[in-house]
Amino acid sequence: MKDVSLSQSLLLRTHMKRAMSVVIAMSLAVGASACLAQAQLSAQFFGVSTVSVSDGEHTVMTDGFFSRPDYLRLVLGVSPNESRINRALAAGKITSLDALLVVHSHHDHAMDAGVVAKKTGAIVIGTRSVANIAVGSGLPANRTKTVVGGETIELGKFKVHIISSPHSAKPVFPGEITSPLKTPSGIVKYKEGGNFSYLIEHPQGRVLVHASANYRPGMYSGIRADVVFLGIGLLGKQSDAFIRDYWQEVVQTTGAKIVVPVHWDDFTVSLDRPLRPTGPLFDKVKEALAAIGELAAADGVEVRMLSQFQAVQMPAPR
Repeated sequence: MKDVSLSQSLLLRTHMKRAMSVVIAMSLAVGASACLAQAQLSAQFFGVSTVSVSDGEHTVMTDGFFSRPDYLRLVLGVSPNESRINRALAAGKITSLDALLVVHSHHDHAMDAGVVAKKTGAIVIGTRSVANIAVGSGLPANRTKTVVGGETIELGKFKVHIISSPHSAKPVFPGEITSPLKTPSGIVKYKEGGNFSYLIEHPQGRVLVHASANYRPGMYSGIRADVVFLGIGLLGKQSDAFIRDYWQEVVQTTGAKIVVPVHWDDFTVSLDRPLRPTGPLFDKVKEALAAIGELAAADGVEVRMLSQFQAVQMPAPR
């Protein structure tokens, strides 16, 4: 009986070891799957044309505009609002950034760049005017990089292609900012300074942030994108022909299958409140959305409306 009990005991131990091996293997597999899920390339929207793109290891962000001063402050003078910046970064779970890719130097794109860079460790990439805004906010000049368009910058697995792009058809506050801009300052001092679009390329996909609703014929010839964050500010005031050409040049040419409208929201409303469209006194957002909706349906393109802090995952490879 003792020999039988010993044999049974040894057999039981063997089965337990095998069972534990299976459990450990399953746990490792689940952990690996979780890591892969976390590492999936995603793009998160923060209102206006602020978009972060992350692969779980490196993160780049366009603009980084979170202060969103109200109309009274637009009249009296604007400056970065650190409490709003802190809340937005926390809500988006942004602790560090490799780079801020600033579209142009109007206040609703560039005003917060220097402060956000100081908080996240980012380098600020943009025109000389953008650099002067960041330096005016106390960011060391060596944490800025002035570009003119045509450059490609590698950050981790990202390749950021900087593409010179026209601003809206009738841009306001043209010109350049030629010295560090101190705040508070009137919005007229936030001169445009030149405009860029950014193609953010990664092994998992390509994201194009085209924030200003204008185009240059052929500007995206030979360029492919999976997702386009498409600026529609003032687009509803354009002719049907202009809107069709804009769609063709930016969306059809790049072959994107997902379009996320940006620059449609009232940028005087805090991110603590739901986003709302810019009012009809200043824009025709409803008309712009209807027009691109029809074009998207004809082309089999998905239009996704995101609220603040929502993200889009890269589509499966084609």
